[in-house]
Amino acid sequence: MRLGSPGLLLLLFSSLRAANFSVPVVSAPHSPSQDELTFTCTSINGYPRPNVYWINKTDNSLLDQALQNDTVFLNTRGLYDVVSVLRIAWTPSLNIGCCIENVLLRQNLTVGSQTGNNIGERDKITENPVSTREKTEVTWSVLAVLCLLVAVAVAIGWVCRDRWLRRSYAGVWAVRPEPELAGHV
Repeated sequence: MRLGSPGLLLLLFSSLRAANFSVPVVSAPHSPSQDELTFTCTSINGYPRPNVYWINKTDNSLLDQALQNDTVFLNTRGLYDVVSVLRIAWTPSLNIGCCIENVLLRQNLTVGSQTGNNIGERDKITENPVSTREKTEVTWSVLAVLCLLVAVAVAIGWVCRDRWLRRSYAGVWAVRPEPELAGHV
């Protein structure tokens, strides 16, 4: 393997657990044909391999995956890039969204696009509400463990301090020589 090869970078990043994908960019044709619309969704630099979904935002239903063609590949940094192309029959005022799911981070990056007025939604990051609650619980658990560790460290320090002070202080006895007993055998 040469130094810049994706396989070597993947090997170097093997301890990498997860990386956020970029916010997806959805592009749609400005003048769609009468028969078909083609949307392209692109997101880069994420880990692990993403799941890609197209959503009919009118009723929040998932579009059939047979309508999309996903290309996922490792880039030179050892992270995943994804390009998804959706081809659907032309419909006036279509409102669709592209969702890039990072399972390990429990994160969905969703961007929408509308036909008819060609106004795309602002970028939106949605998280699983369970994930937020779990993060809060984990945060409090970590803080409780840290407080307990600090309390134990202070207690150990206090005990060691007392022992050290007792050993190191010799008082006036160390300065005076002990009297020798004369005449006793």
